[in-house]
Amino acid sequence: MSKELSNNERVTLLNNKEPNNDGKYILYWMQMSKRAHSNHALNVAIRAANERKVPLVVYEGLKFHYPWASDRFHAFIMEGVNEKREAFEKRGIRYLFYLQKDDKSPKNTVAQLAKDAVLIITDDYPCFIIPKHNKAIAEKASIPVYEVDSNGIIPMSRFEKEEYAAYTIRPKIKRMLDEYLLPMKEELVSVKADSLKLDCPETIFEDDEIPQLVSECAIDHSVGISSFYRGGTEAGRNRLNKFIGEILKDYDGARNKPERDGSSRLSAYLHFGFLSALEVALAAKDSTAPQESKDAFLEELIVRRELSFNFTKFNDRYDSLECLPNWVQQTMRDHIADERQYLYPLEQLEAAETHDELWNAAQREMVETGGMHNYVRMLWGKNVIAWTKSYEEAFSILEHLNNKYCLDGRDPNSYAGILWCFGKHDRPWMERSVFGTIRYMTSGSTGKKFDSKKYIQWTKSLRQTALF
Repeated sequence: MSKELSNNERVTLLNNKEPNNDGKYILYWMQMSKRAHSNHALNVAIRAANERKVPLVVYEGLKFHYPWASDRFHAFIMEGVNEKREAFEKRGIRYLFYLQKDDKSPKNTVAQLAKDAVLIITDDYPCFIIPKHNKAIAEKASIPVYEVDSNGIIPMSRFEKEEYAAYTIRPKIKRMLDEYLLPMKEELVSVKADSLKLDCPETIFEDDEIPQLVSECAIDHSVGISSFYRGGTEAGRNRLNKFIGEILKDYDGARNKPERDGSSRLSAYLHFGFLSALEVALAAKDSTAPQESKDAFLEELIVRRELSFNFTKFNDRYDSLECLPNWVQQTMRDHIADERQYLYPLEQLEAAETHDELWNAAQREMVETGGMHNYVRMLWGKNVIAWTKSYEEAFSILEHLNNKYCLDGRDPNSYAGILWCFGKHDRPWMERSVFGTIRYMTSGSTGKKFDSKKYIQWTKSLRQTALF
């Protein structure tokens, strides 16, 4: 095993297989870090290829049967494919994208590619379906499988256990930040893959063909393609440049104003790996924005985001109420039988048909755009707790709606955010009905802190109005 693979704090060996010394290439199975830059897994794969003096193959597959698969997520992913193909071709790396449309489509494509590979590199991502994917390929493949952490600024391995809250992880991050908040060197391949033949199906398309291809897949067609967010690194960088150049200077005061374009709206690009947290953090750090605005943004991007990755890495119950601290478990037991003033089934909530116009507006934003402003997202979650028969039902509804509609769903940040509504990473507050000592929010008090009427009106015209 090379020093790069054995001593890298971002690299984990998932099995004990021997490399295929007759292999024709190194295989990088790109699952979450969908970018050709600022990518630790890609750099590790390039160095492994150069060490073995073989070319690099980058494979990205899109299945039809992942949970909550829909037109929205399929299109967002596919909108980043052709720019990656062009970027990798310029670097002498073979990029292969395959769209598996239905049960009749070829399967086991990674295992098929692995037969001619020396070893496999893939993404370390502590959430959703990725851990199961990595476990399965590590067991199935006859060659070593390494997962590489490209998720945040600080490697997840630098933390030994689950952190209790932001106040426990913040000082640890600050002590390490200067070591990691540095530009990443982009590696170059020594053996180009220009004429490499591969035994694997490949999907080639033009960008204007994406809607048609998506319509042919056996997925949920009720969740439409977002007209507000376009996928890909170029679109992500366009938004990043707008945020850094026009919005960040007022971020400290504007971030909690949903009626304004005052937040980063980069979470979908971070979730799908079109942008790296490192690139975004360096852009903010080096900007001319006031320090208080930079500090506020970097607190969310680094401390809060990496707290969520730490949580999902070390707590395998991250997708249930079982992960909540003891004080929350006790207060829920004490208040489970409390009378709820309103009770709404999933169908009514999903259709934004409640008595609460501000809540309905937040739900409309999510359904129509694929995103939701973070300030109203907190209220959105709290109110579902108040309007359902049990805490378990509330969590199930929030997880489903968030993961079905939000482009940044199915993410450590998503689960940490939903569970924050139940008291995760928080502290006890004054006791009241239903919530017990869990923090309470109301639409009345929240709506007074920004121009809620303007926000509500904007969401009512979403199908006719562009966001940015």
